[in-house]
Amino acid sequence: MKRSTAEIEAIRKACRVTDATFKHILPHLVENVTEKAIVKKINKYIRRHSDGLAFKTIAAFGENSAEIHHQFPTERKLKKGDIIMLDFGTKINGLCSDMTRTLFFGKASTEQKRMYDTVLQAQQKAIEQLNNLAIEQSVIKIRALDIDITARGYILSKGYPAFPHGLGHGIGRRVHMAPLLSPKSKAYLKSGMVFSVEPGIYIQDFGGVRIEDLILLNGNKVEILTKSPKKLIWL
Repeated sequence: MKRSTAEIEAIRKACRVTDATFKHILPHLVENVTEKAIVKKINKYIRRHSDGLAFKTIAAFGENSAEIHHQFPTERKLKKGDIIMLDFGTKINGLCSDMTRTLFFGKASTEQKRMYDTVLQAQQKAIEQLNNLAIEQSVIKIRALDIDITARGYILSKGYPAFPHGLGHGIGRRVHMAPLLSPKSKAYLKSGMVFSVEPGIYIQDFGGVRIEDLILLNGNKVEILTKSPKKLIWL
C-alpha cells in the first residue's frame, strides 16, 4: 500500500523516536540487568516521547535471541558473551515504526561475528538490489519475492539455515501489513511504499541475529528511515 505524504512524515517521526530509544537504552545494558528491566525502560521512554508502542517490545539475551519473537521477557540476566536482540517500535499519529538491532555483551566470539556479518551482508545485498532496480525503472514495480530470495540465498550460501519468516512486511497503522516480502509473495514493491527488510539467523541453544530497518521507496530512490548504527557493537 502506498503511503500519503502525511503518513510518510509520521512514520519518519516514529523512526526518529525509535532511533533515540536505541541510543537511550545502550547505557542500561549492563551486567546482570534482566530482559524484563530493559523492556520496562524501553517502553517507558517510548511512551514518554511518542503516542505509544507499535507492538510488544522484545529484549532477548543469549540463547533467548534464537526465538524469532521472544515476546515474553524473563528474569534472564545479561552476562558476558551474550547476544542481545532488541526489537521495538513507536507510534506517531497512528503510524508505526519497527526496528531490530543485535548487540554483543563483551567481546563477540568468532562464530557470533560471522553470524552478524552474514546477516548484515544479506540485508545490504537486498537493499542494493532494491536500489538498482528502482534506478533502472521509470515506473517502480519490483517483485517482492526477488528481494527475499537475494537475502535468503546469501545466508544459505554461508551454510546457515534459511530464516523461518519473510524478509519483510509493509507498515502503516498496523505493524504488519501488505506488501509481504517472502519467497511465495505475489506482491510488487512500488514508489510510496514503506516496508521492513529484516534477515536473520537463529541457532537453537546458541542465539540469533536479526537486523531490521524500515525502507521507503521514494521515486527512483531507496531511503532507509531507521538510522541507528549497524556496525558490530560490543558493550
